[in-house]
Amino acid sequence: MAADACDRMQRKSCQDEDALLFRKFAGERTSTKGNRGGNQGHYAVTPSGELLASSSNTDPKALAELMKQALEKWAELPREKRLLSKAPDPKSAENWRRMEALYPEDGLALRVVARDQKRERWPDSNLDYAWFRKDEARAFFSAEPTKDAQHEVPSELVRRLARFHLIDNVHALNYTFFPKEAIEKARLTSTVVRVDGDLVSLSFEGESRASMVSPKKIGYAPKLLGRAKYNLKDQKFVSFELVAVGLRWGLGSCNQRHNPAPAPMGIVLTLTGDSPAERLPPAFISRYGW
Repeated sequence: MAADACDRMQRKSCQDEDALLFRKFAGERTSTKGNRGGNQGHYAVTPSGELLASSSNTDPKALAELMKQALEKWAELPREKRLLSKAPDPKSAENWRRMEALYPEDGLALRVVARDQKRERWPDSNLDYAWFRKDEARAFFSAEPTKDAQHEVPSELVRRLARFHLIDNVHALNYTFFPKEAIEKARLTSTVVRVDGDLVSLSFEGESRASMVSPKKIGYAPKLLGRAKYNLKDQKFVSFELVAVGLRWGLGSCNQRHNPAPAPMGIVLTLTGDSPAERLPPAFISRYGW
């Protein structure tokens, strides 16, 4: 069993081995089943890429039926249709997994969850990740942390948050991030609340506003509040919570909104765990300039 994001693999310009295999069975589902959900969904596939069953339905009973149908088809397949004609190159994954190698082991990795205040449709929340290298993480507070010391988080870091992470992806990944010129406001101030030995306690306060009219009229204008703790000896955050709350507007490019009117939306950024599932690259990491 495997799970992955399909945005890279579904692009025809991508010729990686996993993308070619994915498009083989995903294209079959789209063309033969009339699926309107794009390439996202659940697939039962042979190692050779033979499609056994698929569905965009998230109902557990529907998924159980999908697996039952797939097993029945698997039992009927000859061996030559089950397997690839030759084993894949074990080094080929180094290319398409290169972004995962950028994971900031000694930096800051955040889980980013966006959610509507008032539920519009299912689902009403979505997940992404935000990464900061070691020097970027340390730039979130003053070089000489003393009680009440205030520090403006570098503009390029706050603007990166506003462009790629403070976006409306509640219902689906919104492929329209904010260009540089769309950022009208981006500020985050940290204050040292106290220093206990090597442990620095911080509070955050700020705001951002991003607005654009092309290719889609969208925007988000949240206030930012948060708190965190940083261990000076280990040079890493041991806790981090940042909340963005404000009005979002517009329909976006791929977020399946039906109502463009301004409405409250919140985004929460917290420390990730260390499981493989939480080491997925941010959706727009290719735009980080790393």
